Amino acid sequence: EPAELPPLTGHGGWVQQVEFSPDGKTVFSLDSWGQLCAWPYEAEQPQPVWKNDTAHDGWIFDLSLSADGQRLATVGRDGFVRVWSAGDGKLVRELPRHEHQLCRVALHPDGLSLVSGDLFGTLRHFDLKTGELVRERTYEKLHYYQRIQDVPGIYVLEFHDEGRTLLCGGGQPTKTGNHFGVPTLHLVDWKTFEPTTTRHYGEDRFGFVFDLAWHPDGYFAMVTSGAPGAGQFLLARPEDEKPFFTSTKFANCHSIALSPTGTEVIVAATNKGHQGNGAVRNKDGTYRGNTSPLHVFSLAPPAEDAEKEKAATPAKG
Repeated sequence: EPAELPPLTGHGGWVQQVEFSPDGKTVFSLDSWGQLCAWPYEAEQPQPVWKNDTAHDGWIFDLSLSADGQRLATVGRDGFVRVWSAGDGKLVRELPRHEHQLCRVALHPDGLSLVSGDLFGTLRHFDLKTGELVRERTYEKLHYYQRIQDVPGIYVLEFHDEGRTLLCGGGQPTKTGNHFGVPTLHLVDWKTFEPTTTRHYGEDRFGFVFDLAWHPDGYFAMVTSGAPGAGQFLLARPEDEKPFFTSTKFANCHSIALSPTGTEVIVAATNKGHQGNGAVRNKDGTYRGNTSPLHVFSLAPPAEDAEKEKAATPAKG
């Protein structure tokens, strides 16, 4: 049974993201005030190993850890991509300021390249040694503008298949206001920087691919969030046009995580029946606010199926 650890306190703003180091001993967190921290999260009274209160001027939108756990990259509202030492939090490199708002960042497993994704759906590949721009590609449909509102479409940017493929996930926005968009995942060949596969998962009310995780059995577990109350939990193989499992029982799913064994998956969603910003209230003047329930799914085969498979397997020797 999962047990809650002591909370990590000290952020002044909204905690945007947390990431575990490859060795599982440290967790990195970032917030809307520009603070970046490293924590020994299993300590009885955890205090930051290091922290930077002004890693960015304002909201930090994303963080990417290098495969060896030695570097981490961040992007912020200030338009900068910065690379830090994961060990002591010192700045290693700052890339030239981007013209448009940044959304996501990804470090290549080889440690030599970095990719940024911005508001207008443009991916940029940078050489980490020189800081120079190597190439770029724009996905026009990953951005929508209407009535002085820009809607970004990039929510996931990470490398897959030992760096041979870049995953660019999110959606093709169709409306402003209520977050409508067709959930979309682009698989980009790293050598050519061209998309090899594009998948769409559901109607535009389901919005955007907010998060995904690769299962060792050869499929993605992913979640989408769109219009109020609309969300999906999906299991999909990259070679298939449609998911082999879809659940729409959960509202506005925004995060997903696999257990170390791959036998369980946890989906963070939004409680149903909430009253949004309080415009609609109960008779007594109160309203039901938002919470983020965690839903745990088993990915292990049923016990009887496992026994049948075991019985059907010829004995060795």
